[in-house]
Amino acid sequence: MKRQATSLLLLLSLILPVQGQPPPDTGTAAKKAYFGTGEEIFPCRWRNNRIEPAATALDKSEYQRHISIAGRALSKYPEKLVSKNLRKIHFVKTLMFFGLEYGGTYFRRNVYISSNGVERGYTDQFVEGTFHHEFSSVLLKRKGRHFDRQAWEKANPEGFRYGEGGLEALRNNNTSLIPDTSLFGQGFMNEYSLASFEEDFNCYAEFLFMSDEAFWEAWANHEAIRQKTEILIRFYRKLDPVFTISYFRGL
Repeated sequence: MKRQATSLLLLLSLILPVQGQPPPDTGTAAKKAYFGTGEEIFPCRWRNNRIEPAATALDKSEYQRHISIAGRALSKYPEKLVSKNLRKIHFVKTLMFFGLEYGGTYFRRNVYISSNGVERGYTDQFVEGTFHHEFSSVLLKRKGRHFDRQAWEKANPEGFRYGEGGLEALRNNNTSLIPDTSLFGQGFMNEYSLASFEEDFNCYAEFLFMSDEAFWEAWANHEAIRQKTEILIRFYRKLDPVFTISYFRGL
């Protein structure tokens, strides 16, 4: 739900190979991408002294790059699913809430993504991953009746309880997005996924749509990860039958 950039993951994103992917849908992306940073980009309920939303603008030279990233991301979803569930992708250089720097967030049918330079690790791959992370929340909020949360939580270790949410994880700097092999056996991909059910769901969706090599290795070796992956794919398949495990393995 609330994604923070993590320095080690940013480094990882610079060296991981890009998997085979569909060609970018830059026509749709150009219509969805938005680069404004005025207060009007934020919902009214966020504009207060507690949340203190703020954004700085991307350089214009970065616009086309981010349209291409959006196009690559959107090409992984059926056009009808995108048109019904996504209004805008707000690309900004930096994004602040509660005095904290965010990598991304969402509101209703809008996704917000910060991208503070390739030299700081905001590679195409990392920025695209942020989109999938946040868009999964949009779909969960709108189509949650199709998701079997009870089965998901049953796949977690007995007695496990999630943390206090993404915001508290950010405040406590418990936001690593790096695959953590010590957590795989419990059915979690990284530290951030422990923060809340939604963050766990988001992290799985991000790894699935990026078809991350570490994710599929964990899937092959850990039953809990296979169970949660199947639950997640069932959810996406309810949204469109194209979403099969073969589809995701082929991304």
